[in-house]
Amino acid sequence: MEYDKKSQCRHLRTKNTYVPDLDDVESWRTGDSSTQQYWCLCTMTTAGPDNGLVAPEECQVRRSCFVEVDLVS
Repeated sequence: MEYDKKSQCRHLRTKNTYVPDLDDVESWRTGDSSTQQYWCLCTMTTAGPDNGLVAPEECQVRRSCFVEVDLVS
């Protein structure tokens, strides 16, 4: 599934959020790791407020709970 890596939800988190790559503090948002586990800050679970799965490719503008965060290119 192709998704916009420059448009993601403000509520998306993973443990790498809190241990950023100092050269690229937004690197965790790419979703390139097959082992990262994501959660939503609204629900604190792997499902968002709309009961949809939480992941970078899922937490996009089409979701009713989506709140955009501006990402650095």
